[in-house]
Amino acid sequence: MAKKKIEVEGLNIQIKAKGEQDYISLTDIAKKSSESKPIVLIRRWLRTQKTLSYLYAWEEVHNPNFKVSQKGYFRDLIEDNTREVSPAIYVKELGGIGIISTAGRFGGTYAHSDIALDFCRWIDPRFSVWVNKEFQRLKAEEQLRLGDPFNIKRFLASGNYSLLVTSILSQVDERLLTHPQPYKSRLPFAAEADMINKIVFGNTSKEWRLHNTDKPTNRNQRDYASVLDLTVLNNLEFLDAMLIQWDVIELEERQKILQTTYDFIYPILQRSKTIKELQKLADRKMG
Repeated sequence: MAKKKIEVEGLNIQIKAKGEQDYISLTDIAKKSSESKPIVLIRRWLRTQKTLSYLYAWEEVHNPNFKVSQKGYFRDLIEDNTREVSPAIYVKELGGIGIISTAGRFGGTYAHSDIALDFCRWIDPRFSVWVNKEFQRLKAEEQLRLGDPFNIKRFLASGNYSLLVTSILSQVDERLLTHPQPYKSRLPFAAEADMINKIVFGNTSKEWRLHNTDKPTNRNQRDYASVLDLTVLNNLEFLDAMLIQWDVIELEERQKILQTTYDFIYPILQRSKTIKELQKLADRKMG
């Protein structure tokens, strides 16, 4: 796996590419709070019920070979303080793909970027924001080098989406996550995305698709949006994630706050020289 790294608050964090996915070093992130024995902090995080619920939810979406039948056994395992629990045991017992753990001098524990950001937030929410920001900057630079304007915009648009997904999952009733029916269709991801799309673009994804049947099916309105709109959208996703964390549960209430925020920040960012230069760069790539 090819290696990359980002630097956040003086901490070097290694990243490994596995196929098209990026895995961020939990070992490096843990040094934020425990430089001597980062694995101890990782094991503590792995033992929390919220972490386990999130990992199970993530695996059921992304991993067709996830050992669902073993979930109960592993829950019992983490509740037994006399038993050892580690990332390697998690992978072995559940067939997890969200975490990679190897022993040895050049080993360590890595997790898919979604999961790594959840770990960051568990340690320090503010730190997680900066890690996410640096990670998205790295991905944007990669896409600039590749020269694909659609991917540049896609990474810009997805900047804080993982934080929003994590916030939704953290507030979901435990019964939804353990119900045998595939839970993805019962979680409000689409409703949140539609609310923000409506504020920024004036259309939900479905409405845009109905009016743009000539566009490729693997593209959406965010691919064709301006850098300004995507920057605003990124900010609203972060704010929406924090509102959910702050128990602003009603969708209508969050919508009012997000609309007010949009009205405030849009004209300010519209004057940003940096955003104007990024738009010129994206336009040149499109040309």
